[in-house]
Amino acid sequence: MDGAINFSTDLETGTVQKLTTSWLFQSLGDIIELDAWVPENVISQIEELNQNPANIFKQRPSREEQLANPKMEGPKAGWEYNFTPEGWDLPESAAEVGALQYNAGDYLFPHRDKMRASQPNGDIIADSFRMICHVNHTNVNDFVFMYDGQPVKFEPRRWYAVNTRKVHSGFSFVDNVWHLSAGVHLSHCKFNGQTAEENLAFTTQYLMEKIPFFQPNWNTKGVACERN
Repeated sequence: MDGAINFSTDLETGTVQKLTTSWLFQSLGDIIELDAWVPENVISQIEELNQNPANIFKQRPSREEQLANPKMEGPKAGWEYNFTPEGWDLPESAAEVGALQYNAGDYLFPHRDKMRASQPNGDIIADSFRMICHVNHTNVNDFVFMYDGQPVKFEPRRWYAVNTRKVHSGFSFVDNVWHLSAGVHLSHCKFNGQTAEENLAFTTQYLMEKIPFFQPNWNTKGVACERN
């Protein structure tokens, strides 16, 4: 097996641990920068996508309708696509890819995501995490993104894996701010048509390639480490 550990025989329990979002964020932190980027012309791509209703799975109501509805989490324009656009550096396990456009005064109300998988009896029936990309206006004087009570400044056009189960919010001081997001799945997802096994494999391989300084499982550790 090319030096790979056979966990089914080497672990006393004979049980192989699977990658979960809990392990991911506990191990690497709640906001994980990825070596993944959207193209420089992504805003023009978004605008072109939004001109064709066939690309849109769902769209946020008008600003006036959002302000009149207390259940809406702040006024802003938003589109969710019915496919994953090519060239956006997302894994095959991605789904629910969408774009948000903020103008001055628009905001993201404080909230938590990824809670629907938790059932009243304690079962967790799915596992996924949110990827976020702030395309432009990342200076906190243009748009301030609050995470767990602290402002966070993202690198423009870079994807981040974010533990959105913690409270997050945002406020825009300028017009034409663009954010992208995607759900990345480690279990079955009806939106991307992949099985649980396929999504877990696609997500794991993607993270191994995109997490900075990630080391392969065959790499020697300790004093004989080949890296330093």
